[in-house]
Amino acid sequence: MAAVAGTGILVPLYIYPGDAPTCSAWQPLLNAIHANPFVPFTVIVNPDSGPGGAPGAQPDASYQGCVPLLAAHANVRTVGYVPTHYGARSAADVDADIGAYAGWDAAYAPEGIFFDEVEPTSEFLALYTSFAGTARASFAGGDGLVFLNPGASVQDDGFFAIADQIVTAEDYYSDFSPSQLSLRSSSPASKQAVILHDAPSSPPTSLLSQLVSDGIGSLYISDDTQANNGNPYDSFPSDLSSLAAALGADS
Repeated sequence: MAAVAGTGILVPLYIYPGDAPTCSAWQPLLNAIHANPFVPFTVIVNPDSGPGGAPGAQPDASYQGCVPLLAAHANVRTVGYVPTHYGARSAADVDADIGAYAGWDAAYAPEGIFFDEVEPTSEFLALYTSFAGTARASFAGGDGLVFLNPGASVQDDGFFAIADQIVTAEDYYSDFSPSQLSLRSSSPASKQAVILHDAPSSPPTSLLSQLVSDGIGSLYISDDTQANNGNPYDSFPSDLSSLAAALGADS
């Protein structure tokens, strides 16, 4: 039996799926997942910069029909997107978003929460500890996933104690170097994720090999662009399957 890759793919799925059951806009992702069963995928589900409804509301028919196609694969776990506005968003609103995802039917409910726009300083550690505790308690029988995205290194390693993974680099491909990551026992590589955009269209083999060798938990490298204030996550990498295959080969 093939070994499970040590470094997975963290997918910002900020793309509407299209009508179920075809879910045509998500097919590149579904194809990559199917073709690389030993590469772990964590998929960030994001209907509308959050769950798109109050607690008790269900997502629209497309999400109800398409998210189960992701969850049907053993190498996939899903997390719901929740913005925190760098600690400025009210705790009640953040908790309401967590509750909304937790109220989704089991067939398409996520397994935890991806907190975006995280303020990674000691001043805010207690706030995010509270958010993380709510998320863990709300999913997977009290063992929900917690992902944090400050997009840069954290200033207090206490954040690693409350998260499964932290996005410690979200940047242009050309501005990133693995040397900027702080890899030590209190900020382990396995709990760090890297998201890069404006990358070359083919997977950058040397960079992938370095990140896998370092033991990085997850990555996402895309040639989608942020030019002219664009959205670098409104399309998939040109060859997502090759990116996944390269991770499987390097692990």
